[in-house]
Amino acid sequence: MSRKTLLAALPLALLLSACASTYKLAEVPKLALPEQATAAPATDLSRWWQRFDDPALTALIERSLQHNTDLRVAVARVDEAAALLRYARGAAAPSLDVTANASRSRVSAAGAQQQPPPHVSNSFDLGLEVAYEVDLWGRVRNANSAALARLVADREAANALRSALAAQVAQTYFNLRALDQTILLAERTVATREDAVGLLRKAVDAGLRGDLDLRQAEAQRDVVASRLPGLRSARARTERALALLAGDSPRAIVESRIAANDTAVFPAPPEVPAGLPSDLLTRRPDIREAEARLAAAQADVKSARARYYPSIVLTGNYGSSSADLSDLFSGPAVVWRLAAGLVQPIFGLNQIDAQVEAAKARQQQVEAGYVGTVQNAFKEVYDALGSLEAANATLKPLSDRVTALNEALRIARVSYRSGSVPFLQVLDAERALLEAQTEEITTRQDRMSATVDVFRALGGGWSIDNQTAASR
Repeated sequence: MSRKTLLAALPLALLLSACASTYKLAEVPKLALPEQATAAPATDLSRWWQRFDDPALTALIERSLQHNTDLRVAVARVDEAAALLRYARGAAAPSLDVTANASRSRVSAAGAQQQPPPHVSNSFDLGLEVAYEVDLWGRVRNANSAALARLVADREAANALRSALAAQVAQTYFNLRALDQTILLAERTVATREDAVGLLRKAVDAGLRGDLDLRQAEAQRDVVASRLPGLRSARARTERALALLAGDSPRAIVESRIAANDTAVFPAPPEVPAGLPSDLLTRRPDIREAEARLAAAQADVKSARARYYPSIVLTGNYGSSSADLSDLFSGPAVVWRLAAGLVQPIFGLNQIDAQVEAAKARQQQVEAGYVGTVQNAFKEVYDALGSLEAANATLKPLSDRVTALNEALRIARVSYRSGSVPFLQVLDAERALLEAQTEEITTRQDRMSATVDVFRALGGGWSIDNQTAASR
């Protein structure tokens, strides 16, 4: 983060820390949670992508978090909420105004009510006026609490978008790496089959093999070669998608290039421990956002109810008044006034009733939304864990299948060279091996995507403390 960005964020951070003592947690609805719900550690896991230990992935996500346009909109919304909170707090504070007036007037010397001279007079006034509403019933206090809760909600909404953006970048990146491996596999397969076609052509020219075997080998080579343009086009689209997520310019999006990875398929994913506590979900920003909006709705109801009670406003004035400017600051020119006013609504009670009922209805809406958010959070967690378990369970037999098909292809080639099997068996073995290898790449990508989903669904993953507790 640049120094300029850091300085711009300091007022918001100070405001949030100053208001933390006045922010009241919402009275959330009771929900039936899984039995293993225990206290979650306070470890900061907001940079969960670093646990994949992939510098290219980390750089992409960090760039996206800095420049993504949707995220910048969300951050600006937080700044707006902070400004509205400052405005609400300023409106609740005593108002202090300086007043200054100067006038010069002349009365008629020829009218029915003639005044003795002088007919011209001056008037000078200077004063301070103070007004303050005594918040006996909590209307102002609850309005401020609602504004603060909305600020917290907007901040958590930005965090939710940040988490979703990081997950989307990670999954798009792993899709890119899967395409890298698929393209590399196809290129190697084409090269291998091209060599086989060359050998068969020599054998046909020498009269050792029939023309059918050569044509079948050429057709098999061309099947794989025809896939390469589509795979390369898909890779280019994925590159542009990553550039768009990173907030690049249109020209950079069109010209985006990310180096292919021809070493490992994917980085080793972090192992997800068993028995993770359900309270990990309380770190999810969407749940914290829903809880903050519920707190705001509850404060709105209390603020609306307070309108039934009288409003008491204290006012005061202190200053000086004089006919001569030179006497304005003298002792005899001092004037002051203290007053208290009470306003009790009588004829507007129906409107207050409507405001209270509307606030209650909004609270019920937010409560239902909170329950739905929690339910969706548990669904996402168990869906992600289920997908990860399925990918892990599929990968082992699939890897064994690739090993077995490699051996089957070797045997088929030896048998064909000895003349004991037709060339069609070699082609079948090659097709089966290519299909299994492609499926293995896809399954490894599914495992990485499911791991990303687990991190996002758990609000950043888990800490070492969780892993240690789960192993006991």
